[in-house]
Amino acid sequence: MQLRKILGILTIVLFLVSAIIVVMFYAKVVPLDPDKDAQISHGITDTFIFWAYILFFACAVLAFLVFPLWSFVQQIIDNPKSVVKTLIVVAAVAVVCIIAYALADGSFNSITDTLVETNETELKWSGAGLNALYISLGIAVLAVIYAEVAKKFN
Repeated sequence: MQLRKILGILTIVLFLVSAIIVVMFYAKVVPLDPDKDAQISHGITDTFIFWAYILFFACAVLAFLVFPLWSFVQQIIDNPKSVVKTLIVVAAVAVVCIIAYALADGSFNSITDTLVETNETELKWSGAGLNALYISLGIAVLAVIYAEVAKKFN
């Protein structure tokens, strides 16, 4: 099944569910009068918020996981030789993440002792994230410098 057809069906389903929730709101299926029953009156608001979470996270999962994987699988089928470059980039990112985690320090300091309730694992992961950012920034700066120097000599 083509991606366009799947997205069309998904769009229709999401629209129909959203329309049903709006109709429930305007038909007052759930009472909205706070004087009647506070628990029931917040039911439709909770439904709206829950549906917004579903839509947001569904879009995020589609955008960051499903579509790239779908594209990658299609690329493997269409042109297997072009996949090598993608795998090299993924391996390089994995190496940067491993190096960043290995360099991370999970020890407490004066700021983390007083201001933040945390443990050593959280400090190690946050340090790894910062290290990965610094390494990536360094690689980007070196790439820009290399591109400019190479352009001067060509």
